Amino acid sequence: MDVPKGLAGVVITETKISSTKDSKLTFAGYPIEELKDLPYEAVVYLLWHKNLPNAEQLKTMQHDLLSSMHLPDETIRLMGDIALEPQHPMSILRTMVSLLGTTNNDGKLDEPREILGKMLTTIAAIIRLRDSQPQMQVNPEWGVVENFMYLFMGRRPSKSQVRMFNTVMVLHADHELNASTFTSRVVASTNADFYSCLTAAVCALKGPLHGGANEQVFNMLQEIRHTGVSPQRYIDNKIANHEKIMGFGHRVYKDGDPRAKILRGIAEEMADETNNQPFFEIQEQIASYMLEKLGLHPNVDYYTAVVYHSLGLDESTFTVMFAACRTAGWLAHIMEQRVEACLIRPASEYVGPTDRHVKPVADK
Repeated sequence: MDVPKGLAGVVITETKISSTKDSKLTFAGYPIEELKDLPYEAVVYLLWHKNLPNAEQLKTMQHDLLSSMHLPDETIRLMGDIALEPQHPMSILRTMVSLLGTTNNDGKLDEPREILGKMLTTIAAIIRLRDSQPQMQVNPEWGVVENFMYLFMGRRPSKSQVRMFNTVMVLHADHELNASTFTSRVVASTNADFYSCLTAAVCALKGPLHGGANEQVFNMLQEIRHTGVSPQRYIDNKIANHEKIMGFGHRVYKDGDPRAKILRGIAEEMADETNNQPFFEIQEQIASYMLEKLGLHPNVDYYTAVVYHSLGLDESTFTVMFAACRTAGWLAHIMEQRVEACLIRPASEYVGPTDRHVKPVADK
């Protein structure tokens, strides 16, 4: 039996949520290039209902999400206790998502809007706790993205920042059957509650081969800037040592990630607005050299590193921010898997020893 490594190319289900067919990313049939400037709430509605909302539906979606973006004081206290010891923010998020499924949920274990609102607030709270900053409160007059940014930044973002980060959240909202999404569907196929499915997804995202690439991209940019080595020489040294250069290549997109093409412009604009041009300039040199030397294009993680840094985020929080963006897609897939109502139970090919038999233990 020829077993595809990592299930590459194996179709295990049908979906109406998103597609990467022909190296084009679409949500419910709409190209990402046409969705990138829509309100985040509209794209969430699209992923969940497979149609774009009308004005009233969009208003209701926004209201419901904002109404859910709060955490009781007891939850914040417990989060503070969990975060007392130095640990990665993804470890805190993993525990908090599970905790949300057992406390202060008012019986709303399976209401996606309630869950998404709680996830966004939890992630913002983790970022604030990590920086020893007070928690902020939602302003009902603002949109979901602006409120989310306010919750983790501690100040009202500029209109341009909201516009750009709205696009970032849309671009990251879903991406077919990536590792964390597939994990969420496996758990959903057992008919587990939403929080159990999301906890599993966060655990999968925590692994450095899936999440964490944007964090490693920024570490690379910092190292180049601080050491003064040229980006080209840095890349040559990595290649010579057989080390992976994070932020490049993609199993699906061989001619370039369509999300990265959009994010490049956002990274450049945000870098200019926040005086982070040196990081973006290093990125441009690396991207040009990687294409020339190895024929590899940047992926979605590459430019988000500078975007997140420009928003004042520490690189250790980059992956939890990815989780904030991806939760809408995770929830869409959990709902779709539940409707499918089929337990995911693949087969494997046994390649170990055979024809073995237990020998009686000799008496002493």
